[in-house]
Amino acid sequence: MIQRSEQVSLLSGFFLLEYLRSGRFLLELGMVIASFVVFFRPTGTPIRADHFFTVSGLFGPVLAALITSAIIGMGDRPQAYIILSHNVSRGVYLIGLFCSSCSAVLTMYGILCLLVALFNPVAELDLIKWVLATLPLVLNISLVSALTLLLSPLILSTGWRLFVLTLIALALSSNVVGGPLLNQIEQINPFLVTILRALQTLLSGPLVPIFYGYQLSIIGNLDHASAWANLLAQGLLLFAFLGLACYAFNRRDLIFSAS
Repeated sequence: MIQRSEQVSLLSGFFLLEYLRSGRFLLELGMVIASFVVFFRPTGTPIRADHFFTVSGLFGPVLAALITSAIIGMGDRPQAYIILSHNVSRGVYLIGLFCSSCSAVLTMYGILCLLVALFNPVAELDLIKWVLATLPLVLNISLVSALTLLLSPLILSTGWRLFVLTLIALALSSNVVGGPLLNQIEQINPFLVTILRALQTLLSGPLVPIFYGYQLSIIGNLDHASAWANLLAQGLLLFAFLGLACYAFNRRDLIFSAS
């Protein structure tokens, strides 16, 4: 266990160093600075906490998807065969990619918070309130990073990626496939509507902790039991994503990109 933890730490540091050496971090750093200028620049009026976490709650997961995709590309190289030949399991390699991605995203988030604290502090937001509001946001960032890792060509084949993306689209379709459109489908085939609603309800369940975590980040109040239950649900969902990614990675043929 200790050896695996050390391997994960070394791999995370290695991928972070590759991320810095590639210069790719300048793109995400530019996005952080641009978001500060657009949404949080000093205007003479203090920023409200709900405004800050509304924006950062959306910006953080987007940044997680971008950075994770970039680091996965650095891990999907023929040089990885050498790493895996030195008593490093596939699971450790995958967790190393995940940890380095999350570390890079949280560093960018910390830079954004530092810019806001220095140039346009959030009104009535102390360290404790910031930590409580940041906790569900960090879990959402980790979930998006894990999902991006799961959907990468390194883990799933094209067919399986399309299948998972179809399930996600179906889970999110309740806001699109509804109202007049759903009524038209019901007139043609009522049974199809019943199946569609059942699938939407079933598949949208795992997304509830993510959306509720976003709301908790905006509210910044974890005084009730449902808030901590949702944090637990976010954590369990994260372990499920990582476990599924490790399982799929262990099952498929080990073929890294030649580019």
